Amino acid sequence: MKTVIVFDHPYTLSARFNQPHHRSYSAAIAQECLQVLKQRNEEVDVIDLHADHFNPVMSATELTNWRTKQIVDPVAEDYYQRLAQADQIIFIFPIWWEVMPTMTKVF
Repeated sequence: MKTVIVFDHPYTLSARFNQPHHRSYSAAIAQECLQVLKQRNEEVDVIDLHADHFNPVMSATELTNWRTKQIVDPVAEDYYQRLAQADQIIFIFPIWWEVMPTMTKVF
């Protein structure tokens, strides 16, 4: 079983160690999820949107290329390939103001 975890938090997954001023409950959840999946000997791939510097803005060129099925952003192509190979996808992100972060929505 291959799992892709899509993680979205400005502090990145590095905030899982409960250090003051650099900690994230979402990162702690992601770390626990990683440990459980690895204990089950499952293949895990993590997409950490902020660590990857994912750009959520679509340019006019990208929109045109999306309509003609031409790839502009190699990062987006990499994400697509990784997700296409997954048996399951887990999204981990904080809920702020009762909604998911914008970066997760755009992803």
